[in-house]
Parts: sequence; structure tokens; C-alpha cells
Amino acid sequence: MRIHSIEKIKELKRLRKRGFSINELVVKLAIPKTTVWHHIHTVRILPKYVPLLKSKQGGSAKRKEKNWERAKRYAQDLLHSPSRDFIIMLAMLYWGEGSKNVCEFINSDGRVIESYLFILRNVLKIPEEIIKPTMRIFSGMDQKECLNYWSRITKIPQNRFTIRLNDGSTKGKAKYGMCRITIRKGANILKLIHSLIDQIFSELIDNKKLPS
Repeated sequence: MRIHSIEKIKELKRLRKRGFSINELVVKLAIPKTTVWHHIHTVRILPKYVPLLKSKQGGSAKRKEKNWERAKRYAQDLLHSPSRDFIIMLAMLYWGEGSKNVCEFINSDGRVIESYLFILRNVLKIPEEIIKPTMRIFSGMDQKECLNYWSRITKIPQNRFTIRLNDGSTKGKAKYGMCRITIRKGANILKLIHSLIDQIFSELIDNKKLPS
């Protein structure tokens, strides 16, 4: 079944030729970014609109650079705050188990997930509504028991969980499966965490500093 009309796809390509950026097309036509990319990645921009598109892309790069600078400054402030120990713990946890490209953290140890969420909520003040939990379990596990466990550990209602079943697998070693915590639209949080990791490594390892 076709989700978007032929007319809308034609309009999408027409606007792309006229220098509309991917983000502009997403907003204007209410089409997901992945769908926009699928239909326009081979579309050739009309020569007279190429400078317009490049100027928008340049603006995006500048915004990204500013966001990185802001993240680095915030990381410095946090590392000099009373919450330094928690912040170092967050960075080390994420360095070991976090995703590099999106703000996602996964683990099978309830204490690890509980610690990660505690710091997000109480130190970084991450709003509850952008915290998305996913439970991954394996064939043979008791879904209800696992969901009860992760709901209690995360203090998140069960109806907010996405459940993934690894069909075809044997029962995993982890009794309750795994829990993944995703921060919706977490690009700037991810920049902050990566900035923390870089600064902590530089301070403690790169400079060969030991506690006196």
C-alpha cells in the first residue's frame, strides 16, 4: 500500500531541485527524514539553486559546531561541580555500553541501568518524557516477570516499554534480558557525554595524572 501519494513525491522532488534542504522538506511535506532521503538522494539540484542549498548546509555545520562548543563548556562545568563523581561514573558507563551515533545505553545489570538513570534524572535533569525504555528478551524467558523487573528498576510504567524478542535464540545468560535506555532527540546530550569522556581521558590518562 502506498503511504505517500504520487503527487506528494513529485512535489518533494520538485522542491529538492529548487534547493530545499532535507529538514525543510520534512517540515513542509510532513514526510519522515528517511523517506525524504530515499526519494531525493539521486535528484540533481538545479544549478542556480546550488548556492542556496550550500548556504543552508553551511548554517547547519555552524550550528553543529556551536553545539559542540556548548557541550564542551558544559562538560567542564560539570567536572568542576559537586556532582563530579556522578559525572565521571556516567561517562565511564556510557563509554563501555553506549552507542556512538545515538544517545542509547543498554545493559543486563539492573544496578547499572538504575545508576545511569539516576544520573540522567538528578544531575543532568533529563525530562522524563524523552526517556524511552526498551526491553530485549530471549525465547524461553517469562515476559511478564522481566517487564515487572525492568519497570521496577527504571521506575518507568510498563506501558511505556517497547518489547523486543530475539526469536530463534536460546535463553540468554541474563535472567531478565536487557534494558535499553534511549533519549529522544538526544543529539546534544550525546555530544555532552562524548565531551565528558574526552575531557576525563585527557585529565586522568593522557596527562598521566594520579591522585596525590
